[in-house]
Amino acid sequence: MESLVPGTEQAVQVPEHPAREERRPVALSGWLVRNGEEQAHDFFIDNLSYGGCRMQSAARLSRGDEIHLTVLRRGAIPGTVRWHNAYGIGVSFKPVEPDRIERPRKVARVPLQTELVVRQAGRRARVLEVSDFSRFGCCLTFEDAPFEGEWVWVALPGLAPVQARVRWTESRKAGVEFVQPVYEAVFDLLLVRWGVTAA
Repeated sequence: MESLVPGTEQAVQVPEHPAREERRPVALSGWLVRNGEEQAHDFFIDNLSYGGCRMQSAARLSRGDEIHLTVLRRGAIPGTVRWHNAYGIGVSFKPVEPDRIERPRKVARVPLQTELVVRQAGRRARVLEVSDFSRFGCCLTFEDAPFEGEWVWVALPGLAPVQARVRWTESRKAGVEFVQPVYEAVFDLLLVRWGVTAA
């Protein structure tokens, strides 16, 4: 799929998103409130992806309803109801508004020794080493140092590629900031997959 790199007029190859993001079994409880209402309803999430979830709830929701999910010990997530049937309720998460995003430098990053597939504009995807990771970004080791402000796409395990921007470089290492922060519940799942624990 071709896309224009922000700030340029050059079309580049961008990773194709899977038809459906891989979802992972979870057991998360909490409550939801439909926008414009005050009544809260219990829910139970049984599978989760970077961009959404499937949940069970007695709440009478319709497709297109805007809701806020509050997951116990995970914070609030805004979402939109996409489907509702006998199997449950499908919800897609809404992007976090930029002016509400906490500055990445104020967030502790989790030390890692793993690899992720990364694509730079106009280049083939490559496997790069990751030395730390947070909900807002990560530190990557490139073969050739990228430029500050350059756009890249980072493929998180089992999830759709995440667009990120290079914020700093030092030798071959670079810190990238995700355009859309990883939700806390999804971040926890990634840490479990990597076998690490947040400080």
